[in-house]
Amino acid sequence: MKKFLITLGIITLTAASAYAGCEEDFMCPSQTQLSGSFSRGLSTITGTNFLASKTAQSILKSQIKKEARGDFDVKLKSYSLSDLKAGRFKSLEITGKNIIADDVYLSLLKLKTLCDYNYIVYDKKNKTATFKEDFGMAFATSITEDDLNNTMNANGYKELIDEINSLGKSYKLFNITQSKAKLRNNQFLYVFQVAFPFINTKQNIVVSSDVNVSNGKLYLSHTRVINDFISVDLGKVSDMLNYLNPLSFSLSILENKDATLTVKDAVIKDNRIDIDGTIIVLKDVVTECKE
Repeated sequence: MKKFLITLGIITLTAASAYAGCEEDFMCPSQTQLSGSFSRGLSTITGTNFLASKTAQSILKSQIKKEARGDFDVKLKSYSLSDLKAGRFKSLEITGKNIIADDVYLSLLKLKTLCDYNYIVYDKKNKTATFKEDFGMAFATSITEDDLNNTMNANGYKELIDEINSLGKSYKLFNITQSKAKLRNNQFLYVFQVAFPFINTKQNIVVSSDVNVSNGKLYLSHTRVINDFISVDLGKVSDMLNYLNPLSFSLSILENKDATLTVKDAVIKDNRIDIDGTIIVLKDVVTECKE
């Protein structure tokens, strides 16, 4: 599965605050590599910096649409034309609505750089990008009930169900035949139909849970099985539910082996789940740019 975040970071280079500071363990880099004030001033006076930023925004938006469906708005601020060509820029803000990317559906996604100096060098020959400084973005996303169910009906999430079913089938215990999510009274409901081969029957199981954030991760907690016809080990249900957690699956498009995603808050309200946090890529990370 492609990783949406790194795609956004890399294609920014090919185009050449809500957070006033940074995270507790994240320090904004100094602006030691910027071009001289004369060069920056000249870019401003001649308008080349403005034109370069607009061109970069247009190219970036076009590239994003190759990776995801949705309505996107891109704002890129640069210091000068020469800085932008070198991979140095002031800020990047991306807002997407009604997004479909990597089998994940999101009603809203906002990404904004944490610092006012960002430096990523693109190697066209080797198709790699090197993060010359620590790079951070704040994210905020809204996920509706329809988003969750569209995601759960897509192939990517169904692979998770198949993994659980492979275990259940091997012991002839159960087989999940259907699953869907509901948001009711500020709680998350996971509804799934389970076939029990040994008694030749199917049962609908409804599990209610809260959304909790702990150590930067999102969990479904305080799990309760609503059905009274079946006795289930709540510990095992909670473990399975977090493995199948469609919220965590949705956030996976923002993760990468080189990027650390930290969830700060998650709230269910008005039939949607609002989640926000940060994404950090450390200095000297080299990523491969696939065309």
